[in-house]
Amino acid sequence: MRSHYFGLSRQINRHLRPTVQGTNLSIRAMRLENINPFHWSKRTVRVFTALFFITMLPVYLFIGVQPAISINHAGLPELSISSIHLTTPVEPLELADHQLIAPDLIAGSYSQAENKILLIGHSSSIFNGLNQLQNGQEIVYANETYNIRSIETTPKAEINMSEILSASETPTLVLMTCAGEPLPDQDATHRLIITAEKVAE
Repeated sequence: MRSHYFGLSRQINRHLRPTVQGTNLSIRAMRLENINPFHWSKRTVRVFTALFFITMLPVYLFIGVQPAISINHAGLPELSISSIHLTTPVEPLELADHQLIAPDLIAGSYSQAENKILLIGHSSSIFNGLNQLQNGQEIVYANETYNIRSIETTPKAEINMSEILSASETPTLVLMTCAGEPLPDQDATHRLIITAEKVAE
């Protein structure tokens, strides 16, 4: 009786083992399908996509608002305005057809007379916070500190560049960017002009 019992047990085990193994394989296959995105349901794909964009959007926005400054500008003088969290290299500019073309993502400088430096930049990029400045705030350029003395918004047609670029008794910075209503070709109806004088040592 005992040998017959154990013999029957062996037969049952032989018949059950493939079934159990097959069940394990099925469970593993189901787990792999859950991991494999090609087997996900439409609802799972939508949930995963939404979570991905929610996670990455703040990173994208943070990177997107930061000006991309090339390492090729490392040797240029630097403009820093702590009150608006602005720091940028400044590229020397030359007149082209009696015009100064501002760099896309950094500031540019031009000087043709003693003690006067003009700094220009696009209001849509590096100078987008310039309209927040106030008289008396500090500007640091090329390791020299300047105090803002005047802030003006002037129609483009009324600007006298000869006067802006003329010599000064005191070392002076003039920061200029677009203001007013936008015009074609990255232009605008007005110019924001900020004048700052060097702080006496």
